[in-house]
Amino acid sequence: MEDDANQSPSNMIPVALAVLGIVLGAAGLYFGLTANQRLNPIDESVSAGATSSAKIEKVISGFQTQVAEIAAQMSEQSKAVNRLRVYSSQGEQAVKKLAGELNTNREQIVKTAEMLNEFAAAGFRTAPATQLASTASNDAGSAANSVVPRAGSSYVIASGDNFGKIAGKFGVAVQAILDANPDADPRRLAIGQTIQIPAK
Repeated sequence: MEDDANQSPSNMIPVALAVLGIVLGAAGLYFGLTANQRLNPIDESVSAGATSSAKIEKVISGFQTQVAEIAAQMSEQSKAVNRLRVYSSQGEQAVKKLAGELNTNREQIVKTAEMLNEFAAAGFRTAPATQLASTASNDAGSAANSVVPRAGSSYVIASGDNFGKIAGKFGVAVQAILDANPDADPRRLAIGQTIQIPAK
């Protein structure tokens, strides 16, 4: 019996160790399962966060694409505005040039009108006989003017004729020619047109 009593404590150590191992294993299993249950929501949260992050990156990428497209459109619009400015500048220059030419033409018309008024006020004096003879000899090549003109007849308009020149040829006043031809426009004489030359 003493042997059984002596052997009992030594046999108890492995049993105690085995029991302790079982307890520790059960505790480890319990803590492992508990930890796994606690980690599952964290994993899901991390996974959801990663998905959200991917979605956010996709949205940001879409915004970046839209910003690039808007920048390209703004660049095109800027080029179009620059072209319009150039065209506007060219148009302004053309208008200024045209205005200058119109002013020049207006001044020339005014000067011509003043000269005509002075010419009319002078009464269109009769050209000297030598000038008439010279004019007749200069026009000898023209069929219409080959004969020495005389007052009181009709006259066919030739190239370069005007009422002042015709009045000088016939020795009559321009006003007399105007009165004899009320339907004739002295500014629009046509070659071949017939006018009446009044008698002196």
